[in-house]
Amino acid sequence: MLIGADDILIVAAPDLANLRNTKNLIDLLRAARPNDSRPQYCLNMVGVPKRPEIKAGDFAKALEFDPVATIPFEPQLFGTAANNGQMVAEVSAGHRAAETFRQLAQTLTGRTEVKRSRTSLLTPLIEKLRRKQA
Repeated sequence: MLIGADDILIVAAPDLANLRNTKNLIDLLRAARPNDSRPQYCLNMVGVPKRPEIKAGDFAKALEFDPVATIPFEPQLFGTAANNGQMVAEVSAGHRAAETFRQLAQTLTGRTEVKRSRTSLLTPLIEKLRRKQA
């Protein structure tokens, strides 16, 4: 299934087993999909206390490119969201993890956030006039 996918995101924890599996998967996908975009990866649960982990820079050096996102270990935020059945952004919209998810979604979809211009009371009238002229 992955070989036929348009875009691929691999989510990995920063440990040796995940590094090995991510590297093997990326190598396999690059060989099987030489003309497609390179698989991307994201590091999840970075900074778990008392757990040895591979630094993001070392992970990137081994894979020869940087992760598209790094999601920190935030047990309070993720636990609350999971228990309430909510998205992280619904629990805490201003949290850096929520911003990371927004940026990741924009990167994967190729879209950017649309900035809405301020509208005045005359905007509908101007729109009608423009349509009549066209």
